[in-house]
Amino acid sequence: MDISIVIPTWRGRHLLEAYLPSVIKAAKVYSEIRGCRTEIVVVEDAGGDDTMQWLRSRYEKEVNAVAHEKNQGFCAACQTGFLHARFPIVLLLNNDVRLEADCIDFFVGHFEDPTVFAVTGKMYNQKGDIFCNGGKIGQFRRGMWSSYLNYDVLSPDGIDEPLLSFAAIGAFSAYDREKFLSIGGFDPLTAMYEDIEISYRGWKRGWLVKYEPRSVAYHDASQTMSRRYKYRSRDRLSRRSRILMHWILLHDRGMFAVHLASIVIRFVVSWLRLDWPFYWAVLTGLRNLGVIRRKRKENRNAAKRSDREILLLLKRFYRAAPIVIRNV
Repeated sequence: MDISIVIPTWRGRHLLEAYLPSVIKAAKVYSEIRGCRTEIVVVEDAGGDDTMQWLRSRYEKEVNAVAHEKNQGFCAACQTGFLHARFPIVLLLNNDVRLEADCIDFFVGHFEDPTVFAVTGKMYNQKGDIFCNGGKIGQFRRGMWSSYLNYDVLSPDGIDEPLLSFAAIGAFSAYDREKFLSIGGFDPLTAMYEDIEISYRGWKRGWLVKYEPRSVAYHDASQTMSRRYKYRSRDRLSRRSRILMHWILLHDRGMFAVHLASIVIRFVVSWLRLDWPFYWAVLTGLRNLGVIRRKRKENRNAAKRSDREILLLLKRFYRAAPIVIRNV
């Protein structure tokens, strides 16, 4: 299968200088192995630096460089990349990700299954000595889905059953382009949590999200976000987005009742803990109530799989699969 590689960037020339060569090499290796076409689309989100000039002068033949006239954020930059992508599979990367040369081929085979929405890979830090991301474990507890735990497999060879992942991480995952665009892409309303949200949306549409441990990359997290946002801003946005995801996508009455009860309890606990960002997350989220209600109805009507079915499916997988939990 032909594959597009999409890289959103913002003031990231120094990161592209360091890591883009590994992406170009991986694309060439895949083309040589499979005889398939590849392309690299870099979307520059109006960072105001010389990234576009540098790309066009240094990598004119290897990279399709697309520029936003105004800054629109990560979700919009990804959407632009997917719209410009010509091929049915899109490998989405952060601009600070370094690829193993053979990683693309392992992703692509999964998309022969028409139910696959996305496949996430294995990531280490840039030194390669710390495990950073694997299959994401989804747990519904305290009224919300959490995805803080990762798993890996002792040996990726000889595993017959699909390795499921609660989410495909936006820094290093492959997506079915048609499915991604058909459900609207990343939702800016859940920025900082957009990859978890769209993965759950995919699960509810009846699709699968998988983990491919043989696809390996290296990444030191938040090199762009830490320059663009202060930690407190990132934390508040992430917390609000996580809450809004549940307001939009959690439709099981019992699970949603537990969620609402947890919000009420946290109102009291957060006051005692002086956790003011929680109040900011909830109250600013309520400003979007009209949009939330519309999206909630649309997603409920389009759902092919219930929240409870997803919960049971994942629990069965965690019990039976040959996986090792790795807390990072």
